[in-house]
Amino acid sequence: MTSSKQLVTMVPAAVAPGREGLELAVVQAREGGARRLVLESGTGVAALVLGAQDGEFIFAHGKAKLESVSREAGRAFVEAVAAWLGFELVDEEGVRPDEASSTLEMSWVRLGSGRDPLGVEWETFKLFLSLGERYAEVFLRCSADGTRAQLVEKWSEYREELVTILESVLAGAPARRVRQRSQRLAGPAGAPLYSTEGAMEFVVPSGWIASFRPEGHYRLTDPNDEMMIELSYLRLPPLPPEAPNLIQRLQFIVDGSEHARRASPIQTTTRDDIEFAWSEYHFDSKDTKRPEAAPRPARGRWLLAANDWTQSLVTGVWWVDDIAVAERAWNEVIASLHLAGRIVPELATRGDA
Repeated sequence: MTSSKQLVTMVPAAVAPGREGLELAVVQAREGGARRLVLESGTGVAALVLGAQDGEFIFAHGKAKLESVSREAGRAFVEAVAAWLGFELVDEEGVRPDEASSTLEMSWVRLGSGRDPLGVEWETFKLFLSLGERYAEVFLRCSADGTRAQLVEKWSEYREELVTILESVLAGAPARRVRQRSQRLAGPAGAPLYSTEGAMEFVVPSGWIASFRPEGHYRLTDPNDEMMIELSYLRLPPLPPEAPNLIQRLQFIVDGSEHARRASPIQTTTRDDIEFAWSEYHFDSKDTKRPEAAPRPARGRWLLAANDWTQSLVTGVWWVDDIAVAERAWNEVIASLHLAGRIVPELATRGDA
């Protein structure tokens, strides 16, 4: 099959990658001058109480308390944090928490508030955790609408300490041993995720072959080289309000293609913090394996996936005769696609307490 001409995006190359963040759902309640945040990651749940402000020295500060909701929910929450930081937890006889407790006294500092490139208003805190001789710091930012939160790494040296402290407090006894993750994360069907430079992860469909192409492109093909899916990514800089939205970015790609006249209307959806936009087209193509044959009907797709910090372009082409197999592979790749995130440090500006 002959491939369509190379597609380019209008978004400029991004700045260097920033710190990764763990997306959380949150339910908030006010308790006098304190705020209780129930943080959720999948089936993992933990309760964080930000106490009333004690004072202000450069930044507003106060006490905080981390509480276990249940053993099962706490263990799942620690597992989510561990996976985010590249660790896993292993059951091991004889391992006990440093100081077994279902509550951890800690403290907070409010760094300020700011708006991200997509217009989301965030309030940013730094949390200080200590348990025995263990100590860690982590950023927490909460959306102004009260529905989202993110944990953001402060320093790589705190990773294992943070997971160990959370395991001691939230998971109950017996505590598990923290170690570097030995296996890749799995996609929706359990297949290993292919990870590239901390920017994106995706599943390679069973039986398909993955190869690296120049300029950061990744090509997936079936064993007979009849179907193809390509992925590329870029790091987004903070975008100004007038920057093209995702639909406009994809429309630019479609309009620049030789298949623009046959493109379907752009469709959109969202999953977690990722926005998707896609279009498909039909065309006739010469079969390079059978040059004497007449052109055959084929299908192609463009898809842009983006969060606040990373954008991925996914394209696919296949024969109409292979459409059932190709769409299963396409759906598996897109369902597994995960984009890395980061906090923009400049958003953590001084604000009123």
